[in-house]
Amino acid sequence: MDLDRTRFGPAGYPMDAPRKEAFSYLRSIGLGGMEYQAVRTVPKNEELLSWVKKEAKDNDIVLSLHAPYAINLASEDEAKRRASIERLLRAAKAAHKMNAKHVTFHPGYYGKLGREKALKLALDSLNELVSEVRDEGLRVELGPETMGKPSQLGSLDDVLIMAESVDLVIPTIDFAHIHVRKGGCLKSKEDYSRILDEIERRLGTLNGLVIHFTEVEPTKSGYGERMHHELGSGYGPEFKYLAMLMAEREVRWLVISESPLLERDSLKMKRTYERYLRRYQ
Repeated sequence: MDLDRTRFGPAGYPMDAPRKEAFSYLRSIGLGGMEYQAVRTVPKNEELLSWVKKEAKDNDIVLSLHAPYAINLASEDEAKRRASIERLLRAAKAAHKMNAKHVTFHPGYYGKLGREKALKLALDSLNELVSEVRDEGLRVELGPETMGKPSQLGSLDDVLIMAESVDLVIPTIDFAHIHVRKGGCLKSKEDYSRILDEIERRLGTLNGLVIHFTEVEPTKSGYGERMHHELGSGYGPEFKYLAMLMAEREVRWLVISESPLLERDSLKMKRTYERYLRRYQ
């Protein structure tokens, strides 16, 4: 995603404003982004899509879109796999019409196939999807998200392989998911730095990424996601270490708050980032 600066925004319409005032409200409190939530159904209403596009543009809000949860690009069932591609294509069409440049999605599950075969099937599915996206003339990038459960297709390596292998694919990096997938692995600035080094090495840049962040409660086993929590909950990961690195490395990201407190925690993240940014200027 081409970004002029690092921007922050909520995953969905803000909590503290009526929907018809959502975009002007986000601008008024100093936020510059939002992820449109199409996780249950993809919007088809042309009037709505045009309204979102105009309101976002008029208020300088950069959009991404989250595609439906019901996607499994590695399904052994050909009908289900094809249905997943169709859902993603519909999401890409909606994103294009509202001028959201990035479509985040959950890639699927390893299932009985195991990692290697599931990943190959997902790559085949993505190549099919990209061909259709290009045929439709859609100006979007496709963002497989890093996932929190070890059974899910979506380790950091998985999504980077997808980006390395398929055109138009730029991963969505969810740090909470990375954290709990490996039993709470993000505990220091150095832990985050290793993740960023790997992304930069393999993608060639850190700029233009869509980032998801919240604190997250793990399952009883310590591995995998149970529930999202607000910043300061004590569950981690801590945003301050990432904010330090964002300032040091001068990245340009769209940082989406997946906290239950949405834009309130998005503002907290922005203020934390700006505090560190002033130190490095």
